[in-house]
Amino acid sequence: MSTKQEAKAKISAAEKGCNKVQTAWNAAHEELSGGVSLNGCGIYHDQGYPLRRKLLAAQVQIKIALAELDAIDWPEDADYDYF
Repeated sequence: MSTKQEAKAKISAAEKGCNKVQTAWNAAHEELSGGVSLNGCGIYHDQGYPLRRKLLAAQVQIKIALAELDAIDWPEDADYDYF
């Protein structure tokens, strides 16, 4: 079990990590929003480049979010008793 100070620090650090995850998640979602143009045959314009750009940009943000999630030292239930 952690001390009160350690528990509060752990919770604060986890909150900051979760904020970073949320920021990256929001950015990925934003990158994927909006449409991409298809021609009358259902084929992407410009050889799918606009879609590829959106997917690659979202992928960067998803990688950031996953790395941040992995880096969080998650508080234990007992840590919240001090908060």
